[in-house]
Amino acid sequence: MSSRLRLFTAALGAGLLASCSPQVDSQTGPTNGVTLFDGARLIVGDGSAIDNSAFIVENGKFTSVGKNGDVQLPAGAARVDLAGKTVMPAIVDAHGHLGFLDAVTGTLSKANFTRENYIDHLQRYAYHGVAATISTGTDIGDLAYQLREEVIPDAALVRTVGRGLAWPGSGPTDPSRNDVPYSVTSVAEARKAVQDLAPHKPDFVKIWVDDRNGKQKKLTPEIYTAAADEAHKQNLPAIAHVFDLEDAKGLIRAGVEGFLHSVRDQEVDDEYIRLAKEHDIWIAPNLGGINRPSLVRANGTPEWFDDPFRRPIGARDDCARSDQTTGAKVSGQQSGT
Repeated sequence: MSSRLRLFTAALGAGLLASCSPQVDSQTGPTNGVTLFDGARLIVGDGSAIDNSAFIVENGKFTSVGKNGDVQLPAGAARVDLAGKTVMPAIVDAHGHLGFLDAVTGTLSKANFTRENYIDHLQRYAYHGVAATISTGTDIGDLAYQLREEVIPDAALVRTVGRGLAWPGSGPTDPSRNDVPYSVTSVAEARKAVQDLAPHKPDFVKIWVDDRNGKQKKLTPEIYTAAADEAHKQNLPAIAHVFDLEDAKGLIRAGVEGFLHSVRDQEVDDEYIRLAKEHDIWIAPNLGGINRPSLVRANGTPEWFDDPFRRPIGARDDCARSDQTTGAKVSGQQSGT
């Protein structure tokens, strides 16, 4: 994993997924910004877990973690009983596309790409335990860059690549977003697109390399190599949407540091594994490509798509805004992007 992605992940701290409105013990007296949470099974994040845990949060930061009984309730602190619940580190979504979905109608449109709707998506992410997301290549204008600099109440943090680079028509499959990335058909156009991005200081430069099951042309090795090289000249890391094994090998050699989606046309071979290890490649596999069979998931929609937690959420009234719409369409990946 790259140092940039590792720092991005580590900076998030931990999120409480146990309950959106836990009961505070009224017998502990007035609070002073300090709260003791006890009784939960705590997944620490280093591979271990603490059953019947206790931890103290002071002014939004974890200050003490241990077994229940070993961590004492500070004077004047509140206490929250989490018995029977689980607390885990917050989730990071490394492959998001925000702003286009109307969560009420389920429609995708550029008309939905507003500050209000983008923030609504980030708040839905937070409700589902996603503390941060990277918007990967379909952000219009400066909105995502502006939101990146803000701390929005009850919302996930956002990082952005701005607009990605793709051969015309081979980027996002949805018509509402298909023309958002830079359309590049030559080495010169690829370099110019990256140069145009650079002043915004995107968190990554995203490169789409996918022929969409033979229906589109895709970036050639010369073009995507030039894009990655220009990114490095601009002190920007490059990442790629990939499908085919040979493209993945070429992109690693070109200097990308990570993949959105994994190789899906065939099983990876020893050469790919060697290259990935040598270059310390990270991969963000996509679980939502329900309309495109692949080796990752050839049997259709997974069972967890039908989990009640992903259906319309009336309980959201207890936590944020009063609506009956679903966060599933936001927190779930759209197909093939």
